[in-house]
Amino acid sequence: MEALLVRKVNGEALDISLRGASSVADVRQRVAVALDVHEREYVQVKLMNGAREVGDEVAVDTLDMDVGLLAVLTRLVPDWYPRHKYVHGDREVLRITGTAQGRDDFVAEFTDGSTQNVGRALYEQAVGEWSWREVARSGRLWAHPPEKPAESGGWYDIFTAENARKGAVRSAGAIAGFLVGCAPDSCTSPGLNGEGDFATSFQIGYLVGLTAWGLFQVGRVVAYIAKK
Repeated sequence: MEALLVRKVNGEALDISLRGASSVADVRQRVAVALDVHEREYVQVKLMNGAREVGDEVAVDTLDMDVGLLAVLTRLVPDWYPRHKYVHGDREVLRITGTAQGRDDFVAEFTDGSTQNVGRALYEQAVGEWSWREVARSGRLWAHPPEKPAESGGWYDIFTAENARKGAVRSAGAIAGFLVGCAPDSCTSPGLNGEGDFATSFQIGYLVGLTAWGLFQVGRVVAYIAKK
């Protein structure tokens, strides 16, 4: 689908291959990558075919090839974002990313869709003065406003180190407790007290395992009586 030309608002043609793209959804994804906005969930790529905005469901072969496509970037400010609260250089900061060991490689993203290279000082201001939340993974850092709901997903929809640790500990506790509960003869008491993640999950797993073991034994008795 090389015949379809995609241009930016300034008239510049995008260097993009549309070979194999069958729908506008395919084209939109490739355009987002070409414009380096595919990981910015609050930047939307609109595609215009002449005066008509085209949706993802439209087949590419139904477009006016002579007119081509115009890619328009629009900024979506989330409803939860408190306007005029987190300001840097007269612009509202939406998030900041960087590396754990870096000092000058942080990038601030603003609500108007622009970005700027900033120092660690702004990141530390956001975390300290603005009480922003931090997310760390594989040496990368993200900071976002505390108003952002966790269920909204998006850029920080990843496990923090603490959440990953807790998840692993809880899973281990539940599995260990379940196995002990399924073999009460080898351990008549769970012998583990406390209110930590492992202890709590162990106790829950133990009760579930013990219940499963009891139901299994009842089933064996019922089956034995039925044979008589």
